[in-house]
Amino acid sequence: MEKKVLILAHSDDSHASSVRNYLNQREVENFTVVTENLLRDYKINFSSWDLIYTLGEKDRTIELTPSWNIWNRRIMIPDRNKGMPKDLQELVIDECEKTWDGLLMAHKGKVVNRPQNHFYANSKLDQIKFALESGMYAPDTIVTNAPNNLREFYEKHEGNICFKLQKGAVIRTPEGNKVVYTNKVTEEQMNNASLVSGHPSLFQEYIDKEFEIRIVATDKTATGIAIHSQDSEISKVDYRRYDLENVKYNSIELPKNVRNFCSSMLAHYGLHFGAFDFIYSKEGKYFFLELNPNGQWLWLEEQSGYNLTKEVADNLIE
Repeated sequence: MEKKVLILAHSDDSHASSVRNYLNQREVENFTVVTENLLRDYKINFSSWDLIYTLGEKDRTIELTPSWNIWNRRIMIPDRNKGMPKDLQELVIDECEKTWDGLLMAHKGKVVNRPQNHFYANSKLDQIKFALESGMYAPDTIVTNAPNNLREFYEKHEGNICFKLQKGAVIRTPEGNKVVYTNKVTEEQMNNASLVSGHPSLFQEYIDKEFEIRIVATDKTATGIAIHSQDSEISKVDYRRYDLENVKYNSIELPKNVRNFCSSMLAHYGLHFGAFDFIYSKEGKYFFLELNPNGQWLWLEEQSGYNLTKEVADNLIE
């Protein structure tokens, strides 16, 4: 029996729109909460009497019984009164977050994904440890705030290393917001290796790529989309420097061991969905880079023509 689906998203989320359109075509009952509008447009209630949450907007209210599955797509900070004191704004935000966490952690139906599992899974270092213990290839990696360790690592790989953030970030500058991408470390930068003492930093062996792969994995599927980032000088080091006009995307058949690894990592972290990044090296090896428990995938569908929406949505109604 197909489940009903609650979607927790934000107003401009094209992923949520694509899945909702698919569910409507299948005539699957669904309900979307635009989470930043929680205080303005929705009513949420929980009672210890029946242990059930309800959600309502205008003339419609749903009871979140186990017949509902929840897609925890992206919960945003709620809009609140701008004239409110800062401390009170922070209190409002905290209370909303605790309410969502309570719902998602206690719900008896499927939740894709529960916040505690998302938190558990969102560590690059633990992911690499799991991958290596599972027999997968992963780039040689260090995290250090010791300049000498960085210099030794640089020499070990003959200068072929890159710098990554352990957590993606947008940095505000006078010129506007900037994203920190993966970057190769230059000899000139190594002259300032002492700067690494400012905070622990992650460095990896740089793997020469044939192409990159994003794998969209659910409980029952693992679909690989090849990203031919080497077709463009712009995207060679990090495909997130998108050059969509010149970089090809296509679905590929994944080896059994890679599919099994994705499945086992999802199970290890208690996830029902995840987006995996791999490198397919010049030597024909699959190198695991990271798992994003709530990764983007719609642009892969648009560029490759492969229907990922169906796989994500079908997983929500099972």
